[in-house]
Amino acid sequence: MPWPEHHKAQTRERIVEAASAAFREAGISKVSVPDLMRRAGLTHGGFYAHFNSKDELLVEALPHAMSDSTANLDRVESAPARDLLAVANAYLSPQHVSHPEMGCPIAALGPELTRSAPTVRQSLAREIRKRLDQLLALIPRRMTAERKRQQAAGALACMVGGIVLARGMKQSEKPAFLADCRAFLAEALNETNAHT
Repeated sequence: MPWPEHHKAQTRERIVEAASAAFREAGISKVSVPDLMRRAGLTHGGFYAHFNSKDELLVEALPHAMSDSTANLDRVESAPARDLLAVANAYLSPQHVSHPEMGCPIAALGPELTRSAPTVRQSLAREIRKRLDQLLALIPRRMTAERKRQQAAGALACMVGGIVLARGMKQSEKPAFLADCRAFLAEALNETNAHT
């Protein structure tokens, strides 16, 4: 009996979802195709019915991972204090540091992604641009376009860098470091707002 028409699409989605979490949790190079397929509850041989390579899968898994991460930030953005600082504070959280498999793939995989195939780097560039655009939308309109770009770029760099660095620190050092990153951004963003 043949599979229903939607079965292939559902199976592909399962693989992408499993890869999205696995890559963020362990890194691209540490996760093999058999590992991914096991996580998806499938056999290794079925991978090539959906993807020609791990890089091809990564091009799809990256936007999927970003949408997971964005969904978490969207919950903050819909709060009454919907601004860049609120989003940065939510991003720079102990939960985000402790759970890379559910967090931002730029922070979890950035250095690996920049050394990947051109198609993967192009996907990364699109996702970085989307995140910058999301942050730009949170900045008051009264600012000049140049200041808005600077705020978004600086905030994103501090957010991603803060998570990357915190993950490399001792457990006892992480909370204070994250608090310092949040305080730095609060001061930097308020100082910029004061000069507009």
